[in-house]
Amino acid sequence: MHAEDDAPGPTTPRWFRWASLAVAALAAAVRLGYLADLHATLWWRRLVVDPEYYDAWAQKIAAGDWLGAGAFYMDPLYPYLLAVLYRLAGRDLLLARLLNVACSVGGCAATMRLGRHVGGPLVGILAGLGFALYAPDVFHAGELDKTSLSMLLTAGFLALFATRRAFAAGIVLGLAVLTRANLLVFLPLGALVAARADASRARGAAAAAVFVAGCALALAPVAWRNHRVSGEWILTTTQGGQNLYTGNNPSNPYGAYGVVPFVRANPHFEEEDFRREAERRAGRALGARDVSAFWYRAALAHVMDDPAFALRALARKAALFWNDFEISDSQDQYLLERDSPTLRAPLLGFGALLPLAALGAVAGRRRRDLAADRRAVALLVGFALVYAATVVAFFVFARYRIQIVPALLPLAALGVVELATCAFRREGRRAAAALLVVGAAVALAHWRIGIFHRDHPAAVELRLRHLAAASLDEGDAERAIAALAEAVPRCAQGCPWALRDLFDAYVATGRYAEGEAYFARFVRERPEQRDAPEYLAELRARVAASSGAR
Repeated sequence: MHAEDDAPGPTTPRWFRWASLAVAALAAAVRLGYLADLHATLWWRRLVVDPEYYDAWAQKIAAGDWLGAGAFYMDPLYPYLLAVLYRLAGRDLLLARLLNVACSVGGCAATMRLGRHVGGPLVGILAGLGFALYAPDVFHAGELDKTSLSMLLTAGFLALFATRRAFAAGIVLGLAVLTRANLLVFLPLGALVAARADASRARGAAAAAVFVAGCALALAPVAWRNHRVSGEWILTTTQGGQNLYTGNNPSNPYGAYGVVPFVRANPHFEEEDFRREAERRAGRALGARDVSAFWYRAALAHVMDDPAFALRALARKAALFWNDFEISDSQDQYLLERDSPTLRAPLLGFGALLPLAALGAVAGRRRRDLAADRRAVALLVGFALVYAATVVAFFVFARYRIQIVPALLPLAALGVVELATCAFRREGRRAAAALLVVGAAVALAHWRIGIFHRDHPAAVELRLRHLAAASLDEGDAERAIAALAEAVPRCAQGCPWALRDLFDAYVATGRYAEGEAYFARFVRERPEQRDAPEYLAELRARVAASSGAR
């Protein structure tokens, strides 16, 4: 372990301090540039799905409803933090996003500290630079959701735990759990690692106890609040069983989120719909904890009833987790690239990060000349693998996966150092081994899986339909029709929804003649499309009716 890792001291190079400030400033500048891009678009004021839910929840809390009703269904830390901001400064979407930027910069600083512990100052700076330029984190700084806060807390937990600050690491892990409940798995695992990290059993046991105490201190207020309002002892949230069933049910072979047939795809209704269906099947009223347990059992029953289906879905989820594609949830990163020069810049993506991290994981354990802390490398690899398993067990979203990035970045920095060492020393066999690891990870990360690719016609069509719907809601019919006209040729036969949306847009805006001209041309060029003639006939009838009315 490096002596300078426990506290800044005379062994910390002066250049590291200045370089750290420069990297943190870069992280802030990139995210502020993205916010400037976003401010000029409809997406600044249009909050979609989860951001809209968190914004409404924060406003309700800020208005005085601090306890609320019922045990928490969704992770509560971010909306409460947002509510404090709203209470102090009023509802301000700029300040809310600046809060995200502050969290991102803090996450960048924590990742630098973690990287310095893992491999020294250079690795720390490279890890921080990767965080500063990581495109998905830049994107999430513009979303009113918990991702930026969760990244800060995850990076902080790893940095504190790696440097054996057990109590502080426990507190930060507890707070991180209140942004991503699956992180709770690291409470028992962290205690076990802390207990075994010291040669003295007594000191190891004390470290484990202190770590658990810190985590319990952070979680206790939430458990107390849940009991106070519901009468049930619930440690964090009641969403676990529902999420497990969402990712493991007969209607979802995809690996990502799939709409459960009886659940409305909106967080305002999800809890109620799951509860109602559970009570219908059980034939009795159920408490919040019982509802979650019911869906845990239903998911496991599905796995036991059709293990082949479940294994195929599990394999697909595992592949998607390590894939370069960012699976959208509330908002689509690739859609917002259309309006953001910052996001279109050559920033770092998961597909570039993973191969370097894989190389760093191998080299950090085997190459003594890298001066890496092998225990810390093992810690980060273990965290990455366990965290991946907790997501794959449920279903994969980009904002569920991103918490692995603070662990991968120091490993990726070691990978960069390893490649530079191979080139500088001209060690052919070592370079060949490095390229083999990188090549295998590149193949894994860039393997095309169904529609989960940024340029797949169905994915592009869905993205453009979302843009069109938002543009119509904002009164921008021109952009809506242009977006749908762009989507249709990509997937005219295989995914006809854009064509239907385009017809609806022409009708809703009264552009019957323009629509008639478009569909007449489309029918001539695409006679195999079965729906278009019906749309053309309807538009011709409307043109005739409007002409007769005049």
